[in-house]
Order: sequence, then C-alpha cells, then structure tokens
Amino acid sequence: MNSTTTNKKHRSVPIKETMTHITGYPNKLVLFKIAASPYWQVRYYAQRIIKKSTKTEVKKDAIDFAKNWHAEVIAKIHKNLPIGSSPTFEKCANELIAEQEALIARKQLNAKLNINDRSILKSINEHFGRMDIRKVTYGDINTYLAKLATKKINKGTDAERKISSATIKKHSILISKILKYAHRERLLDRLPTIPTTRVKDTPRGWFDHHEYIKLRKVLAEVATQTVKVRNHFITDELRLLSTFMVNTFLRPSDLKNLRHRNIQINEQRHKYLQIITETAKTENTPIASMPDAVDIYRDILERNEGWKKDDFVFFPKMLNRQFAMETMRRQFDKVLQIAELKKSPSGEQRTLYSLRHTAIMFRLLKGNVDLLTLARACRTSVEIIDRFYGRHLNSVMNIAKLQSRSADAYDVEEVKADTHKPKRVVRMKSSKTTSKKSVRK
Repeated sequence: MNSTTTNKKHRSVPIKETMTHITGYPNKLVLFKIAASPYWQVRYYAQRIIKKSTKTEVKKDAIDFAKNWHAEVIAKIHKNLPIGSSPTFEKCANELIAEQEALIARKQLNAKLNINDRSILKSINEHFGRMDIRKVTYGDINTYLAKLATKKINKGTDAERKISSATIKKHSILISKILKYAHRERLLDRLPTIPTTRVKDTPRGWFDHHEYIKLRKVLAEVATQTVKVRNHFITDELRLLSTFMVNTFLRPSDLKNLRHRNIQINEQRHKYLQIITETAKTENTPIASMPDAVDIYRDILERNEGWKKDDFVFFPKMLNRQFAMETMRRQFDKVLQIAELKKSPSGEQRTLYSLRHTAIMFRLLKGNVDLLTLARACRTSVEIIDRFYGRHLNSVMNIAKLQSRSADAYDVEEVKADTHKPKRVVRMKSSKTTSKKSVRK
C-alpha cells in the first residue's frame, strides 16, 4: 500500500481523542470525528457497524442527532427492516444539485450550471435513479450513453436529428460529477471508469455577404405582410433584432433579458454601443458594438415610443421572457424558410444563433482585428472562435489579407533576383598589360 492510500485511510479513521459515549445509551453508540470531515460522525454496532454523519460541528447538536438516529435504528431492528438504506443514484444526484445551488448563492459558480444540469438530469435519473450508486459500473454507463446516441430530437420535422456528441458528453460529465460526489462522501470505495466520449465539433451555419443581404430584404418584405407564427405577426422588430445581433456579437440568450438600462451610446472618438448585460454565459464583461448598431438602436427607440430604461429592448410586452425568446426563434425560423436560407450550401442548419456566427465571420473577413481582441469583444475565447465561429474561414476567403503588406515593410520580392547570382569575372585585355576587373551585372 502506497503512502497516498495510507493517508486517505487515516483520514477516515476515528480520531481517538474525540471518541465519545453518550450517557444512558449502549457503548456500541459512539460519537467521533475524522480528519476528512469537520462534522461529528456517529456509529452503532448492530451485527455490523453502521455509520452516519451528523452534519454538524456542534457537539451538543451531534449528541441529539445520535440519540434520534439510534432510536430509528432500534425501531428498524424491531420491525425486521433493513438497518441501513442503500445510497441511490438519484439521492446523490439531488444532493449534488443542492450543493451546487449553495455555491451559486455564494457566487462561486455560474447560475446557469444548475439550469443545464437539471435539464439533462431527468433522463439520467430515469436510467440510474433507483440503482444503488455503489453498484454502478462502466458497463451501466456505457449502455446508457449508447442508448442516448440512438435517440432523436424534433421527430417528424425537417429539423429531426440525432443527439449530438457534445450533448452526450454533457451527460457523461454529469454522471461523473455525481459519482465523484458519492466518492467524496465515502459512499463509494472507488470510482468506476467513465467511457470516453469523443466530441465532434458541429459549428452552425452562417450567412455570407450575399445571403445576409437577401435575409435583410426578406425580413423587410415579411414585415409588410400579414405573416403569423403562433398568433403573433412578424413585424419590423425582427429585422431590427437580426441586424442588431450582427452588429453587436450578442448571443440570442443575451437578447432575452436585455434592457435599455444595459445600453449606453458613445459617439465621441468612436461610435459604438457599450452593452453590459446583467448575466452572461461566460465572463460578464462590456461589449463594444460596430458603428451601425447605434443607428439600429435609435430605430428601436423610435419604434418603442415612451420606452423606459427598465423596459426590455426586444418584444417588451411579453413579460414571460422564455416565451419571448421562443417567439424570436420561431419567427426567425419562419423567415429562413421563406427566404430558403434554412440550410447553408454545405447542409448546416441555420438558427437565430447563426447571426452571431455571421457577426464574427464578418470581422474575420472584413476587419483588421486580432483574434484576442475579437474574442474579448464576443465574450468567448480564441480557441472557441477557431473551433466553431471561424471554422468556415479558409485562406481563399482572405486571400487579400494573406497577400497584404504593410506600407513601411521591406519587401524582399522587390529585390532583383540577379543580386543573388555569383559575381562574374570578365578578363580585360590591354596592349601593355593584362588586368582583371570584376564587374557586377
């Protein structure tokens, strides 16, 4: 046994000086502390040793807990019920979520973490929920992930597709977190191996220059017609929303809760909107827009006469913001179908999120900005821009930039090629003497 294993074992061994018997109760009921936890522990021998954490550091409270727990154990023995309850997977999962919620409240974790985890936990609990977490194996996890890979979403629609490898990876990560929680709480002796999930990057489609012009034209045309999506007319607000996204790099989720108080117009040395959202998927840093965003925003203000700083910028009358977000997505999807732009030439699905991809691609193609500055403006990383947003970029698209030269650079191509040739010696004859002279051609 190596020293690391020995140390771990010692951390769960009762500290001798803390071992306490409770007056009036059998000596088999013992309170104690261990190095691995700040809480008092209680144990009782009933054909086998059973243990439980009191979840308190106060000894008086721990004694009260031990007395109540002892009464429960004795009652189970008299009724021939199992003394200890098996730690189920679902129970550990719920405890993990509760722990993360406490960390979120202390602003140590992003609030979206539990939203995302809860969204996929239902499926995981349906498979593992009642299982004894101690019996979960590599095979069980692999079976679940394989079953998940065969499922389809949006069945019976044009958008029907298999669950992406990235989503499967998220399920795998959450299962791993739950098992690690159980191991940390000493419910597992060792962690089972987690199957490897390879993620294939699947960037969304974007709109090139000509497609974007077509999209704007169709958005303007549809706004003059009576096109409804679930009893809501598509108005010019959708065109303003779309062009606003392309000029601000915002995510669709940023639009949902964007209020006028989050936006400041700057027209001094540079013309731009400074946007500070109240929440963000990543770092909540200020966003600096493109110049055109200022004029688009002024059109939005003019459209919403009598607006107040606490009003939402888009679809302000829809107080249910999740419904507002779904309405934005559905209306944009309808326009894509009308414009025949739902899929890119290479077959990629386009969504409202494609406008953010378009904004970033336009900067990569038309701008003269370094990747780090662009990443900061978009509140993402250089790696993510390379893997997803700029995935479609190739050298042919940026041939002008590739071959560009700075004005004061020394251009080696302008140096004559023959300067690299060896000197040629020409022999000159004279009537008196013969001399050699070197001449560079």
